[in-house]
Amino acid sequence: MSDTSLPWDEDALARLEKIPSFVRNMAKAKIEKADKEAGESKVGSAFMEAHEAKSMG
Repeated sequence: MSDTSLPWDEDALARLEKIPSFVRNMAKAKIEKADKEAGESKVGSAFMEAHEAKSMG
């Protein structure tokens, strides 16, 4: 996996900012990894919502 970050749309960035700062970097890395594995080229809020629902069970 590449260490290069994916671009984020504005809505996804706004959602990311709502994540507590002490876990934000870990969450960002996890979201980007899942996004890349899904073949996405940009992180969007819809993908974040789907990933969040999947993560929560």
